[in-house]
Amino acid sequence: MLHMTKKGSILVWILGILVMLTACAPGSQNAPISTLTIAPPLNPYQSRTSTPIIPTATVPLPTDQPLIPTATPFNHSVQPGDTLYGIAIQYNISLDKLVSANPGVDTSLLSIGTKLVIPFSEEDELSVPTPTPYQVPLSEPVCYSTKDGGVWCYLMVENTQKLALESLSASFNLYDEKQEQVQSVVAIPPLNMLFPDQKIPLSAFIKPAQVDQYRVTGTLLTALPSERTEPLTAITDYFVKYTQENKVAQITGVVEVLATKVDGNQIWIAAVGLSDGVPVGIRKWTSGESVDPETAYPFEIQLYSLGPRIDQVLLLSELH
Repeated sequence: MLHMTKKGSILVWILGILVMLTACAPGSQNAPISTLTIAPPLNPYQSRTSTPIIPTATVPLPTDQPLIPTATPFNHSVQPGDTLYGIAIQYNISLDKLVSANPGVDTSLLSIGTKLVIPFSEEDELSVPTPTPYQVPLSEPVCYSTKDGGVWCYLMVENTQKLALESLSASFNLYDEKQEQVQSVVAIPPLNMLFPDQKIPLSAFIKPAQVDQYRVTGTLLTALPSERTEPLTAITDYFVKYTQENKVAQITGVVEVLATKVDGNQIWIAAVGLSDGVPVGIRKWTSGESVDPETAYPFEIQLYSLGPRIDQVLLLSELH
């Protein structure tokens, strides 16, 4: 029987442990290493297809613009009794536009036969509402024949409003025996302004000499309110001398500019001959040159009657 010492037992125990550890150790063959498979990247764009793209047909735009006819200016031959203001009303254009189109024409004196350029545009053809005129009383028309075969017609307008009026106009309407209108003529005043309680005649020259065969009526066309509250001129003194059985009135006087500031303005004076309150003649006087503020100017007017004798002279003035 084998007998072992205590020291030998310890050695045997150590050897047994070593054998067990050797049996548990991994073999010489390497263990496989797992790898991460990366998927191919996704394409964020739409893939190309074989579907053909059909182009959309386009309609070619016209290259030539149609020509739009434009109205051209034409000429007006000045007739007896014509004024720039009356011509402007006749052609439905502004007075400023008419004056601008005729820079070489003396606005204070129109000679018969003068050719005036009438500016005309497409805008003038548009229908513009006509402002309702302030209601002012009109007298019955009165007409006087002239030596050249025409007829001058007058009617008086009185400003019964509490404010100044401007751009007054009326029409003389001629009716035959069948009460059918055969003619209408625009009548205008010699001045543009009419202050409260003032009177002024509107006049027009009518070519047909047979006016006595027609019935003549008057219709107010325009009477617009003015921003001006007080006159800018005043006739401070005047003297009237009647001659030729009161068919002629010679007027001399002084007109004063009341305005403290003027810019190239002229003085206009209207002398009206009256017979029993009915107008029988009109004469207009202009200073002919620019005036100075707060300055007095002498004037002289010779007024003729187309009808009865003159028994009263009405004088009106304004700064134009």
